[in-house]
Amino acid sequence: MPDPPADVLDRQRRLAGLSHGELWVRYFGLGGMHSDGELRAILSGTAGTSAHDHDVIARALNERFVELGGNHLVPYAGGGP
Repeated sequence: MPDPPADVLDRQRRLAGLSHGELWVRYFGLGGMHSDGELRAILSGTAGTSAHDHDVIARALNERFVELGGNHLVPYAGGGP
C-alpha cells in the first residue's frame, strides 16, 4: 500500500532540509494560498488538499531538490514531471 500523500510530502520536506516555515515561503511564492498553519495541517495529514495545492507543494520541494543538485523527487498529483 502506497504512503498517503501527506506522508510523502512531509518526508520529502525533511529530505530537502526545509523547515515548515521555509517550505511555506516557497509554496506561497509559487501562488499557494494556504496559511503556514494550514500547510502544517496538510503535511501532518490532519487536513486534506486539492490536487492543485499538492502540485504547488511538490513544485516547491522539487525546486529545492534541483537547487541541491538533485532531480524532481516529489510526484505530482497528476503523475507529471
